Amino acid sequence: MHINKTWRSVIIWSIISAAFIGPGSVTTAVAAGSLYQLDLMWAVTFSIAACIALQEVAARLTIASGLNVGQALIRLFGNRNGRYLQWFLGISVIGGCAAYEAGNIVGAVAGMQLITGMGAVITTVLVVGVCFVVLWNNNPSWIFNLMAFLVALMGIAFCAIAATQRFPLGYALQSSIVPVVPRGSHLTILALVGTTVVPYNIFLGSGISAGQTVPIMRVGLIISVLMGGLITAAILIAGTTITDFSSFESLYGELTAKVGTAGAIALALGLFGAGFASAITSPYAAAIITRTVFEASHERTARLVWIGVLLTGFVIGISGLKPIPVIVVVQALNGFILPFMVIFLLLVINDPGITPRKFMHGWLYNVVLLITLWGFCMISLDNVGDSVIAGLHLTRTAHLIIAATVSTVVTLVTGWAVVKKRVGSGR
Repeated sequence: MHINKTWRSVIIWSIISAAFIGPGSVTTAVAAGSLYQLDLMWAVTFSIAACIALQEVAARLTIASGLNVGQALIRLFGNRNGRYLQWFLGISVIGGCAAYEAGNIVGAVAGMQLITGMGAVITTVLVVGVCFVVLWNNNPSWIFNLMAFLVALMGIAFCAIAATQRFPLGYALQSSIVPVVPRGSHLTILALVGTTVVPYNIFLGSGISAGQTVPIMRVGLIISVLMGGLITAAILIAGTTITDFSSFESLYGELTAKVGTAGAIALALGLFGAGFASAITSPYAAAIITRTVFEASHERTARLVWIGVLLTGFVIGISGLKPIPVIVVVQALNGFILPFMVIFLLLVINDPGITPRKFMHGWLYNVVLLITLWGFCMISLDNVGDSVIAGLHLTRTAHLIIAATVSTVVTLVTGWAVVKKRVGSGR
């Protein structure tokens, strides 16, 4: 029975991996490998660790308090201010779902075209049509099983490509844990973080955690997200073979020349799986946000929202828009939201008025979350380095000192607020 529950938890939480391994992940990780070899592998490691930590907090919050993220906002900030934040975050995240959906559908269509050679319009109609049927049916169990299958498909496809590359083990391990910031890589680093720790996944994780226990939830979450991290790392390794990444077609052609037709077909299958899985999870997440954050009582409202998200992707998909530059920028912008989400989660999970004491994690976990907050702040501030340096005539070293100082102040102030909530409330 315990094994069955654990396996079921892994399947449920695979929707998080399916959500963050979309065409954005493929694009960003391939670009990172192509431009910087394995130098940015540490950003994947950091992102996966941060993803697990934040998703665990969001799920723990719902399991412990019975509140979703939107309700916790109101409980923390009061009815008036909480409602404003609820609407701001809800609309922003649903808008992000729509922005992601465009890239998801374009990626799924690109993968399908590489395999079949079908036209863009008919392929887009097919992909969107199947997504519509799955979402309209609204069977969570079926959706979770489908996502688990697609994650497995992506894992096999991208790991097969990565296996064709040979790197010294010491170099690979060092690249995975030692931060290196090559010149011009700031946007790519932020995009790697933004494509893995997706804000709407925090709402999605809160929504799917209801009814689980903390230990079972944690096992399913960790296994599923680690699998997603392995796939992202495999994509980055596969990208090290690429010198021209201007389009998915050029990527397919270069892989065909360097690793053979089988490797190129694996890319197409992986890209299709990534796009199709995310094309379902983005609207699905938007529907969950509508039900939980906005507390929509009628299913029709949630249905209208996910239809709107799906239609946004469809319209852009048939427009012929080149997705790669847009995807990288959207992923990077996503990274700027993350420090605010970490601060919010730290405050609610340490508030005895929201989270019962027996469900509060220890101080070590708070330290991990604060380190994560510092990292997010540092990466976000460092990303605007070029414009700040030029505008204020700063040296690169001076800018890094300022970014580190601001990140440290934000982290210390947040840490002090956490201490006040825990110690000031009798613990």
